[in-house]
Formats: sequence, structure tokens, C-alpha cells
Amino acid sequence: MNVLGQPLILLNSAKAAFEMLDKKSAIYSDRPTLQMGGELVGWKNTLVLLPYGERFRRYRRLFHQSIGTTSAMSRFLPIQEQEARRFIRGVLAKPEDLSKQIRL
Repeated sequence: MNVLGQPLILLNSAKAAFEMLDKKSAIYSDRPTLQMGGELVGWKNTLVLLPYGERFRRYRRLFHQSIGTTSAMSRFLPIQEQEARRFIRGVLAKPEDLSKQIRL
């Protein structure tokens, strides 16, 4: 059946659902396409908007190598501490501009 222009398949068999969703998920699953965020704004090649495929797997692998482990993240600790101090100083100096400080 079609729901809001999208095909929808209903299965009444747990065995068939298991076959489709677990064993053959790479064939049947994909990520939704966001026209506004992906196509019109030009962010379609970012990790969160990429469809499943080789490029998505490559991006995820690189992302995991960069920040996917505690040891990989440890190199960013000095920068995080510096920026946290900068944020606190800004809030203490101008508490009325909290939303600007958060955005920064």
C-alpha cells in the first residue's frame, strides 16, 4: 500500500519479517532523503544524510578513526577545556547574553 506517497509493506509472518529485516537488511533498508536539508541546502554528501553504500561506510570508518574511541578523543581534551573556560568567562562577563554564548 502507499502511505503519504511512500510504499509500505505489511508482513503477517514473523519468519518472513525476520528474513527481510535481519538477513537481507542491506538490500531492503536505506536512509530517508531530505529534500530541504540534502538537496536544496547542499548537504546531501554529509555523513548524516548519505544513503547506505560504499561512500557511507567509508565516511563512517573515517569518522570512527577520528573520534570513535576514547583514545582518539583524548587529543581533543585540551581544546575542549580551553573552550569550556572561554564559555564560562563569557557567561560570567555578560550573563544576559547567555544565548549568544551558547551559540558561539
